[in-house]
Parts: sequence; structure tokens; C-alpha cells
Amino acid sequence: MVNMLRNSAWLYDVDNRDNMYADIPFYIDYATKQNGEVLELGCGTGRVALALAKQGFRVTGLDLSEQMLDVFRHKLDAQPELKDKVSITHGNMADFSFNRKFSLIIVPFGAFLALNDDKDIANSLKCIKEHLTDNGIFIINVFNPRPVMDESWCYPETVQWKILDENTGNYVVKTHWGDKIDPENQIIYAHFAFEVTDKNGVTTRVIDDLKLKYYYRDQLELVIKESGLVVRECFGWYDKTPIEVNNREIILVCGK
Repeated sequence: MVNMLRNSAWLYDVDNRDNMYADIPFYIDYATKQNGEVLELGCGTGRVALALAKQGFRVTGLDLSEQMLDVFRHKLDAQPELKDKVSITHGNMADFSFNRKFSLIIVPFGAFLALNDDKDIANSLKCIKEHLTDNGIFIINVFNPRPVMDESWCYPETVQWKILDENTGNYVVKTHWGDKIDPENQIIYAHFAFEVTDKNGVTTRVIDDLKLKYYYRDQLELVIKESGLVVRECFGWYDKTPIEVNNREIILVCGK
């Protein structure tokens, strides 16, 4: 199964260092307004969950990738003062069940796009609705695709960044490429590789593959509406700029 990041989970935080904090104040703001327990679907290495826990919120994080959760657990072990605030669950956002409801459910940073099958998408939203308190908020964030998505989206392997990782001493080069798109089903097939050179000069190449469904705003809003949820707000960036002004992302704030 793709989208698990089995091979590169240990490099995830290095890869997303520039995006590490952009959305954190946004989620803290809504967690503060809701003032209750938070469920994060697709929690990965705990980037958002740990930030919320540091603010005193109780957070349950769910993810399908054991490799990503292993990184999360390691980070939590290094912050024992947060352990009573964080619960880590290995599970599938397409089909999950807890014995309680949450005042805030979030799917940050495009994690929802990992669901490609219509039944999985519908069932995930059904589960989200069932686990949301009556006055609860559900926030979903996906990338905003270009106006026309066709074969012109495909591109050869390209260097995205190079960095000397201060934490490990490794020199890391990330490349990425897209070799296939399915416009009918709105799925892109993307790949990325990390070339990691250690202190001894030994280089290892790590590759992971992604199969991601993309949405336009009206499509995502329709999917949400069909699930029985209501879209209350729509933003184009984490500073709450309206999507009509800044359309870098699609961020929907929803409720019952």
C-alpha cells in the first residue's frame, strides 16, 4: 500500500522543517475555542499533536503507518511531561472507532488525500461525524490543485532541496517526480527520494511512493455536504485569509 511512508518516516521532520509550524497557531486557536479533546487523523510523527499537547490539550493521534508512529513515540518519550496528554493509536482513518466523542477532529496537511477509494472516503467522513460532539468542529486541509490537471502535471525527477542535517550530521538531498496522473478519478502518482550521505561518506537512497486524490473546492465541499456535515468556513491559508484572496490551500472548517 502506498502513502505509508514506510521507508522515509525517519526523514519526515527534516523534509517538512519549513512547514513545521505554519499551521500550528491555526489549530491551537480552534482547540482553544472548542476547549475539549482533540482527535488528529493522519497524525504521522506527531508534529501537530505534540504542539497541541504542549498547550495543555488532550490529543488522540491516529495513523496507519507504524513507521511514522514509531517516530512519534520516540519524540513523546523525549517529552515525558506530555505523556498524559497524548494517546497514540495505530489505525485507519477510513474505518476507526473510539468509545468517546471529540470536540475537535482535524486532518491536517493533506493527509485526507491518501484515501483514494470512494467507499473509504465516505466511510471516513461517516466515522468523523459519529465521533464529533454536537457542537464539535471538523477541519480538513488539502492542497489546491492547478486549474487544469492533465498529463502536463507529470514531470521528471527534480531536486527539491539539499541540507546538512545538524541533528545527525547527514547530508540529505531530496528529489521528487510525478510520472502518472488519472484525471478521470483525480489521482496523482508522485514519488520522492532522499539521498542520505553519512559522516563516513556512505550514501543511501530512500524512496517512497504516493497515490493521492485531489479535489477542487466545490468538489470537496460537496463530499462534505453529502456526508451530513456542514461547511462553516473556508480559508486559503492558515492565517484565515479567505480562499478568494489567497488560494494556496483549501481549508474547510465544518460541523454538524
